[in-house]
Amino acid sequence: MGPRRLPPSKDGYQAPPGALAGGWECDDPDCGGCGYFADPRPSIPRRCDECGSGTYPRHVWPWQHGEERARLDALLSGAERENDVYLALLARFHLLEWTFEDHLMAGRRRDALVTLEETDAKLRTAMRADPYFTEGSHRFGLVLGALRSGGPDIALRVLEPWVALAHEQGPGYGTDLESDNASRTNYRTVVGACLDWLGDGRTRSHPRRATVVTWTLDTARLPHVRNFMTADQITRLTRLDPGWRPGR
Repeated sequence: MGPRRLPPSKDGYQAPPGALAGGWECDDPDCGGCGYFADPRPSIPRRCDECGSGTYPRHVWPWQHGEERARLDALLSGAERENDVYLALLARFHLLEWTFEDHLMAGRRRDALVTLEETDAKLRTAMRADPYFTEGSHRFGLVLGALRSGGPDIALRVLEPWVALAHEQGPGYGTDLESDNASRTNYRTVVGACLDWLGDGRTRSHPRRATVVTWTLDTARLPHVRNFMTADQITRLTRLDPGWRPGR
């Protein structure tokens, strides 16, 4: 007998034989039943523990990548069917993030950089068109995908123009963070992305580590930003610089 094969995901992704699941979810949207495994498994329960309905797998990486593509395709299809312009816009940006990482996973660095350039241009356009659009989560996703599938150097290709955009107070990076949720979120995510880059073990001896430390602290110390860091960011900033405090 060959390797076991998990059933298709909720949105139709069929993983190859030997794929592993980190958990499962009920196929009844009104139930919400789910389960998680301490260790990934090649099979899932056939029936939900709570209602007895069928189940879908939640794949672990790298099969999670295929599951996510199916989810995003379904999300975009539904948004277009319902004429939900805003949800469709979000889905398209998430698909660009997915495509960027897919190129990195396959070793197509040049294609990844083309997708990155396209995504950057479209994010800037979206921010100019809608001051309430929050781009930070998408750029943050690009950094995480780069770290996971490309490495610290490609992640810097995302971070460097993003930090510059924040310091130039480009679209979406205003100064009234108390009332401007988009700007507050965007600044927080750029600081968070820098902290995640610094937290990657591969960057401990990276030649540009000191530069990223400077980006992180200088952004967090901006007069309009320093009082709006999250509790977790304050803890991590203090580890980076014991003298760092909100408002200082």
